[in-house]
Amino acid sequence: MTQDSTLQQKIQEAEATLNELRKKLDEERKGERMQAIASAKELIKTHELTAADLGLSGKGSSAKRPVSDKRGMVAAKYQDHESGKTWTGRGKSPAWLAAQLAAGYSKDDFLIKS
Repeated sequence: MTQDSTLQQKIQEAEATLNELRKKLDEERKGERMQAIASAKELIKTHELTAADLGLSGKGSSAKRPVSDKRGMVAAKYQDHESGKTWTGRGKSPAWLAAQLAAGYSKDDFLIKS
């Protein structure tokens, strides 16, 4: 073997090793990310957090409506008397309301009186 081919072979081996290390690093990062997501989901569930509680909605949100979407904001229709959390009455009912309904309360008990 010539010196050039030996050098070329060493470079290829180094590149292969580097690619393996990058692959392992990516796998570790994916595993850590999955653990972080699972932990975050558990905390959100345990503390009944909302996107607004986490600062994930509102003016700074990247999930803005398209400019062509003419829907306006809707006032809250229901409110939890204990926590102060509200719900517009649209979409899936929040956990706090579902728990109260399961406890025998009616939606009317949580209507916000204007």
